[in-house]
Amino acid sequence: MATLSFKIGHVYCYDCVKAVGKFVGKMKGVLSVEVKNNDSAVIEYDPSRIEFSEEKFRRIVMDCIDRLGFRIKKT
Repeated sequence: MATLSFKIGHVYCYDCVKAVGKFVGKMKGVLSVEVKNNDSAVIEYDPSRIEFSEEKFRRIVMDCIDRLGFRIKKT
């Protein structure tokens, strides 16, 4: 199991949290999605089940979050 963590912005309500979890959680290989303190997302996934390189998978997850209207914060 591997983990991706992002600081994200504009996640203010339960429906926003649910949208991130539902959208990203449907991706092949994703085991869980958790939004913590309304400002960070932690995605656990199985590297052996994803269809892309881990770097491409990371970019796809970031793009999905961005398309939902939440911005990845630079750390």
